Amino acid sequence: MGQVVNYLRGAYPDLSNSKIRFLEDEGLITPHRTPKGYRQYSKEDVDRLEVILHLQKTRYMPLNVIKQKLDSATDLSTLAYEVGLLSDLPMKSEPRETQQKLHPIEDIPDLLGVEISFIRALADNDLIRLIRSPQNRELVDGRDFKIIRLCSELNRFHIEPRNLRQYVVSANRESSMFEQVLISMISSDDSDDERNKKLERAFNKLHDLTDGVHTALLKNRVFESLNAVVEDADLDSIDDEITRAEAAKQAESASTQTSSTGVKPLPQRRATRKPRA
Repeated sequence: MGQVVNYLRGAYPDLSNSKIRFLEDEGLITPHRTPKGYRQYSKEDVDRLEVILHLQKTRYMPLNVIKQKLDSATDLSTLAYEVGLLSDLPMKSEPRETQQKLHPIEDIPDLLGVEISFIRALADNDLIRLIRSPQNRELVDGRDFKIIRLCSELNRFHIEPRNLRQYVVSANRESSMFEQVLISMISSDDSDDERNKKLERAFNKLHDLTDGVHTALLKNRVFESLNAVVEDADLDSIDDEITRAEAAKQAESASTQTSSTGVKPLPQRRATRKPRA
């Protein structure tokens, strides 16, 4: 409980252990308890507590109204966005059982809120793959739901599936590089569960690093194109500034050498090459 108070006290200075206990007594939060009675707060518990405190602080809502709002919310992150605690609506993730299923294409509009024609456009541009059943039904892999959601969001910026084919090419090219790195981390002694966890951690780390490089390169290219920072810079003045800094550094070094030895250093002579006969 003390860790939770310290974590949230920056935004809610009046938060205390007794207040959290009071909210628990009122049924607004229900942390897990160990056999010895110690409270254990999950991330969802902390997020729920922060929504309660935010509604008290900004909306002055009574606890019974806050409890009703929490109980009627289908998703805590969406509620946090709706009440102004989050600036961006989080991308919804699918339950594992949904990801591991094949879904008829006719069900996708109800599941994801996108049109069937949009799903086919994604498949035509190799962003997802439609699977044909023995009875010739079109099925969508649940693992592709995240791609569908992301592409749907990009479509709001008028970026269509055909504009995203470059990312398919990039993914195909990068996947071989990732596979070469990850294959070296697999041990024959690992169980399937250990192997998957190890691959997941390594993949996430590789992705974060390569994505960081890609993002930095892309941002530099876009900002250079829009602002022309390098082209418009006064390169002559930059050269002069660097020359003055180097001269000042050399003078300081020479002064330090003179004061430490009492002897003024001889000027360095530049080597000359004798002309060939």
